[in-house]
Parts: sequence; structure tokens; C-alpha cells
Amino acid sequence: MIGFNRDEKGTLFCDDVDLNDIAKEYGTPTYVYSASHIAGQYKKLEGALSKEMGDKALPLLCYACKANSHLAVLKLLKNLGAGLEVVSGGELERGLKAGFTPEKIVMTGVGKQAHEIARAIEVGIGSLNIESIEEIRHVGIISQDLQKPVNILFRVNPDVSGGGHEKISTGRKRDKFGISIDRIREAYKQAQHYNTLNIKGLSMHVGSQIFEVGAFEKAFKKIAELVTELRSEGLPVTTLDIGGGFPIAYEEDDGALDLDSYARWVHEIISPLGVDIVMEPGRFFVGNGGILLTKTIMVKKTPEVDFLVVDAAMNDLIRPTLYEAYHEIAPIQQDKEKQATPHHIVGPVCETGDTFAKDRNIQPCAEGELVAIMSAGAYGFVMASNYNTRGLPAQVMVQGEEHSLIKKRQSFEDLIEGEDIPSWV
Repeated sequence: MIGFNRDEKGTLFCDDVDLNDIAKEYGTPTYVYSASHIAGQYKKLEGALSKEMGDKALPLLCYACKANSHLAVLKLLKNLGAGLEVVSGGELERGLKAGFTPEKIVMTGVGKQAHEIARAIEVGIGSLNIESIEEIRHVGIISQDLQKPVNILFRVNPDVSGGGHEKISTGRKRDKFGISIDRIREAYKQAQHYNTLNIKGLSMHVGSQIFEVGAFEKAFKKIAELVTELRSEGLPVTTLDIGGGFPIAYEEDDGALDLDSYARWVHEIISPLGVDIVMEPGRFFVGNGGILLTKTIMVKKTPEVDFLVVDAAMNDLIRPTLYEAYHEIAPIQQDKEKQATPHHIVGPVCETGDTFAKDRNIQPCAEGELVAIMSAGAYGFVMASNYNTRGLPAQVMVQGEEHSLIKKRQSFEDLIEGEDIPSWV
């Protein structure tokens, strides 16, 4: 099996590994990732593009590692041929540690700090995506001080929305990202003041979880029109970074991205421009490739609500609290004889917001029974915290029948390491 599936007895497996066995060996809460699923998603996107464009014209697929930046995940995708998109100095160092060549790394971010810019230039990354007119001066001065050139792309804000959550939409005029189309020529003019800035072209990113697939076509047409105009004015565009934003299914009725249409638009709208194409998929590769494995502490019954209390909490997976995000929640051992009833599924953190689902139909779970919070491979562990002095959960990777601890559970000693009490307290 690949990914998360049930056997004939109703037991949930990750690939060929019983999740009951994972819990016995590593405890809970634990993030569990399917390497086979992640690799399959990469190959699915690569295959759709190859069918339209041919192997020699494939875009560079730079994994947006903010979704899940574990070294094992990075190494897996690097070995498949991926590049990397990073948004911080820490992610850059992770990419280098995982073996990515700097030339296949791009850096974005609306507020890159001086030390992050300097490090990116020093190692020779593929490109810095410039997010504002003001940032041009920062990058220009640092590159001149280092006496080292750097490739830059101007991130265009295309003023296109694709239906994602308000907090993860990035391509509208009121969002903080990118440079408006009417200021791109000003950006070229400013950058030309620095002989260390190599202007390669443009980048854009509409947002995340874009279910309105037509938004990509609309954005591609806008960027293609801009490229034609810039070139007619003698301004160089040799590279286009067309971003990511591909959705995954969190619920059964969530529609999948029409990869064939997407690939066709890349081929018909972007390829004729004769540019090097970069893409930045993130969640699409890893989101459905991970779960948060948790254990039932108790079922608290009240006159109003039955609360299924589990040992995972909002500090382990904050998406439901932060984004009102839906995650399928299911027992590891499914029993068709048990009738599902409504529960609020909550964690032990001292916040009413520590709620994974309200009035969710789920079969009754006894104390100690295991539960899976699905589709937690993206923006799960990377957004976890130590709120309530809770240690970070363990992380496990599975491939076929093999499984390995890739991040140990954080102990109390780990958690307070580096804390000091002043002598005068």
C-alpha cells in the first residue's frame, strides 16, 4: 500500500505498517509521514508536466519547504530531482544540510533580514525573489559590500484571488506580498543602479489551497502579457517563477487540482515566452502524506456535548484553531458495528480554542484508543509550539514495511535547555 489505507479488518496503515505498532514503539502524539506518498505526488506533477512539455522542457520544481522542512523530507525530494524554495535563513541552512545545490534554491519573503540576504548571496543561490521596491536597495547594498553578484526576480502581485482562506491568500492588491504590476518598471530602474544585481525576470504566487483552477490561467495570462510589454521596452525576462498553491483534499468532497489543465496552461501560455520556468509546490507534495497520531484520554460527557479528549493539542497542530481548518479525524481501528455520534474533539491545552472539530460524527472511542488526525503532513509540525510547556511530538517516516524515528519526542530537559535564572532573582 502507499499512503494511509485500511486493511480488510478496518485497521489504518501507513504504507504497510500498522499504526498501532507505530504508537507502541514511539508513543503519542506522533507525526507519521509516508515517504511513498510524498514521492508519488512529486512524480504525479512531474508526469503531468512531462506529458505536455516533454522531459527536456520541464520546469524546476522547487519544493516550498515551509510546509514541512524536516531534513528527511527535504532529502527525499532532493533525491527525486527537486529544487527548493525557502523563506528564511534557517530554511536555507536546512536545504544546504539536506544536500541541495545552491543553484537550485530560490528565496522569497517580504521581510528578508540582512544576515539572510548576505548568506544567500555568499552561498550563491539560484535567485532572490524581490518583494518590494524598498528591498532592492537592501539587496543591492549587501551584494555590493560582498562584491558578489546575485540573480534577482521581481515578485509581481497579480491581483488575482483563487479561493483560498483569507490568511493564506497572497496575490491580491491588499496582501503584503509582491510588487504591483504598475511599479515593475520602477523596480527595473532601481535595480539597474547596482551592478551586482542580475535581473533575471519575474515571479508570482497567487496563494495557497487554490481550488479555483481558472485562477492559474488568469494569472498566467497577466504575467505573459507583462513579459511581452517589458521585453518590448528592452527589459530582460529570462526566468519566470510561477509559484505554487496547489490544493489537497482535506475532505472527501474537496476537488483535486486538474493537473492536466494546469500543465496545459503552463505549456500554452508560459512556454512560448522562451523562459526558464520555476514552480514552488509545497502542501501538494506533503499534505496528505502525513497524519498526527494521537490517543484518547477520555470521553467527557456533559448535558450539552460529548467531548472526545485526546493527547494531541493545538500546540501540536494549530491549523484548526488558526485557520478554522478541517481535518478528517478517524479511529485507527474502525468498527462498522459502532454507530458514529457527534463529539467535540479537543486537546488538553488550557484554551477553549484547543479544538480540532465540533459536532463531528465519529465512532465512540474508549480510553487509550488511537485516533488519526489526517492530512497533517503540511503546516503541522513546522507550526508546533511549546505552549503550556508541552514538548514537541515525535516524528516518524515510513516507506513500505520500514519505519524510522526521524525526530525524537522533546523532553522537559530539551524544552528548558538554554533557559537561565538571573543571579539576582
